[in-house]
Amino acid sequence: MGLKNILGIFTVLLSLTLSSCRNDLKDIARIQIPDTIAGQFITNGELFYSEWGRAKVRIKSPVINNYETTDNYTELPKGFFAEFLDENMEVESTITAEYGIVLKKENIMRARRDVVVISLKDNEQLNTEELIWDMNTKKIYTDEFVKLTSADKILFGDGFEADENFENRSIKKLRGEIMVKKDE
Repeated sequence: MGLKNILGIFTVLLSLTLSSCRNDLKDIARIQIPDTIAGQFITNGELFYSEWGRAKVRIKSPVINNYETTDNYTELPKGFFAEFLDENMEVESTITAEYGIVLKKENIMRARRDVVVISLKDNEQLNTEELIWDMNTKKIYTDEFVKLTSADKILFGDGFEADENFENRSIKKLRGEIMVKKDE
């Protein structure tokens, strides 16, 4: 069989295959999958949150995925490091976590897995598995187990709430150990 015969058979088979394909728009609409691909994909990026033109939070992450869908959110799937800044742009506290998501409509950021908050002003550390920052109420909170460590105490609880500056704190179902100095 020559090359011309093989090409002729291939052409006939290709045209039969193509003519038998038919796409009904109703069938296509039924099987469409919503867009789950990030509109923006940033590596080693920084996000800034500001209020009235003043930067309040700087977030650094190895991967930032921005989704411009009906849910409109930003995902930090490889974790993040955030710095909360005072009015002089000095770092007041930091948060690290293995995962983060910013829900733009709700104005909420969720930190998950090995969440660590450090208050530089009070020299305290909070450990938990989930922490939520509500930018509307300016509160951070969780209903998960927490451990608050400072120089003279270790406190445990099942829930935590504070303002976004890590002040005015309360721990739910508080238990722990406090060091007391005896007067001589």
